[in-house]
This record gives sequence, structure tokens and C-alpha cells, in this order.
Amino acid sequence: MATVVFDNVWKIFPDGTEAVKELNLEIDDGEFVILVGPSGCGKSTALRMVAGLEDISRGELRIGEKVVNDLTPKERDIAMVFQSYALYPHMSVRDNMGFALKLAKIDKNEIDRRVEEAAEILDLGEFLERKPKALSGGQRQRVAMGRAIVRNPQAFLMDEPLSNLDAKLRVQMRSEIAQLQRNLGVTTIYVPHDQVEAMTMGDRVAVLKKGILQQAEAPQRLYDKPDNLFVAGFIGSPSMNLMEADLDNNPGGNPILRVGEQSLEVPDDALAEYPRVRDKIGGRVAAGIRPEHCFMADADTPEGGTLRGEVRLVEALGSEVLVHLGTQARPVVTEDMRDAVDDEEAFARLEETGASGGMDMTFRFDPSFTPKVGETLEIGIQRHRMHFFDLDDGQTLR
Repeated sequence: MATVVFDNVWKIFPDGTEAVKELNLEIDDGEFVILVGPSGCGKSTALRMVAGLEDISRGELRIGEKVVNDLTPKERDIAMVFQSYALYPHMSVRDNMGFALKLAKIDKNEIDRRVEEAAEILDLGEFLERKPKALSGGQRQRVAMGRAIVRNPQAFLMDEPLSNLDAKLRVQMRSEIAQLQRNLGVTTIYVPHDQVEAMTMGDRVAVLKKGILQQAEAPQRLYDKPDNLFVAGFIGSPSMNLMEADLDNNPGGNPILRVGEQSLEVPDDALAEYPRVRDKIGGRVAAGIRPEHCFMADADTPEGGTLRGEVRLVEALGSEVLVHLGTQARPVVTEDMRDAVDDEEAFARLEETGASGGMDMTFRFDPSFTPKVGETLEIGIQRHRMHFFDLDDGQTLR
């Protein structure tokens, strides 16, 4: 086991494309780190540089205390698991798992010991003599994992290993891989299939945008305290509601967010968390609220604490209800948001709604709440949970 350190690492392809830029990230011994970001953000390229499958253009990559820039994949002592299982169809599970050890001329008894130990960990003991075609998708993925485990590598690299599995099996394998990593304590870098994997499996999540590291934090902290608009818009499903709002002075009280003809007062708790909000009084800010940080307003809801809108869509998901509310808020349509949405058609719709003077906001409620499409609702906002960002540079106003 070992640390993996990216020290000012760049990857520039021959055509001039900068896939990874000035990446500084230290992954501790035994840590499970997830790399996420939109398509083309550089996460798989970063993984391939650790594996030795891509050359490093600039900077140093260290595994343990050793600089590995010029080492071959074989010399790096890492194991990689791809989305394709890459099993040899003519070999048994036992032979597939032990093949790399056989090539390394490890003693046969030692190979058998390692394979059977890994098979026990992965619950593959009864399948050792079967061929891959006789296994389910989940079993094949465990064989691919076993092939990595038997090598006792310094680090595991996993590139969307669950993307070929159906949704139910992905849930099961997510849990198994996370438990396996904890039991083995092997340093692991993982590129997930979706955000659920990212938020539930790793010790830390590193967010990349156009090859640049934006933030690397524990999953919950990343969700609760995004450093910029891009991270706020990218992390979370449904994503954070982000609106552009004028920030007005309120003599004798707290600043007021103007949302169309409505207003939200910024409470003391939010000002304590985001003290630089006061610097923006008289200007505009990007304000965000997570879908779950809301409630149905009633007579006791304080003035300046609600948003009103028309119900556009209701999604009953069994465990929750998502209500899409047409509001007077202006959506944030900066380049940060274009990158976070990662879908040109979706971003075009966002721009279109902004041009028409309003945006749909998504709120999460208990399944017992069943509003009707076309109904006008008054939604209470947990204003102390709001987020604030600079519209010009996208950075948090903390």
C-alpha cells in the first residue's frame, strides 16, 4: 500500500489539448478517492497516467516515495479494473485470477493460495472451475476484482467498473466494493458511473472541470459546502436550485434578495456562514438552495421566507415527491453552469427560461404531499441553508 501524489501534473496531447492542468492531489495510504466531473474533464486521463497508460507532460507523479513518471505500468505495482471485465473466455475463473501471477513466475502453490484467499473474500469459491460465460455480470466483475486483489498491489485503479451492470446489481456491487476496499485497506482511485457511486463509496471526492481540480472533500462536506458555482451545480441530484438575484440593503434589518417581485431576507445564520455577502449589497449574487431545504409555508412562516410559483410537474418517486415550481427567479447561466449541466440542450432550455423571465425550481417533499399541476404554491425556504456565490468569478462568498 502507498500514497499516490499528483504534484503539478499536466497532460497535453500532441494536438495541444490540455486534458489535465496543474493537478495537485495527495491520496493517502489506504484512502478511497473518487474522481468526478463532466465528460472530457480529465478524470480517466488522470487515472491512466497513474497506471502508466498515458505519459505525463509536466510535473511529478509519486507512488509511495518513488517518482514513477518514467516507469512502465508493470514497474508501478498497481492493478486496474476497467468497465470491460477483459476476462479470457477459454480460461477458468481460477486461471483468470492467477494469470498475472503465472506470468510473473510466482510459485504455483503461492498462486493457488492467493487465488483461493481472494475467492473466499469475493464469495467466488464455488465458481473457480467455471468459465466466464457461465457467470453473471456481477460474478464476472468480482473475478476482475479478484485478478487485481491477488497481485497485492500498492494501489487499485477503477474506471467505471459497474457501468455494464443493471441498476439493481450496481447497488449490490457498490456496497461490496466499498466493503472490500475497507477490509483490504488498499489505496484506491475510482472513476464512478454516476453520482450515487461518488457520494456513497469514497472517503473523498475530487471534482474536475476541464482538467482543473475544483475541490476535493469528504462527500457530505462537498455537498454542504461547495467552493464554487460549478461544484454547487454539478454535485447533487436533483441539482441545487441556483438563481441570480439582486441584493438590496434593508435599513434596520438584514439584506434582501430580490427574486422577481418576491423577496427573501438573508438570515443571520447565512450571513455568518457567508460574510462576504454584505460586500455585494447593491449588486447581484448567485443564490442557491438544495431541493430538500424547503417546507410548505403556513401562517407562522415569517415574511421574507417564502417563494411562490405554479406547479409545472410532480414526480412521485415512492420515497419522495419532486415538485417542479415555475418561479420568477432568473437562472444562473454563466460558463460555470454550462460546464456543470454538461448537456447543451438542457443548458439551452435554461437560457430560454431565463430570457422569458423565470425558472423552474425543484423541491423535495414527503410522499404524502401531492399537489396538482397548475396549482399555485407558497414554499417556505430554509434560508439558513442557502448558498451564495460571486456571479463574476463563481467563487463562494464564504
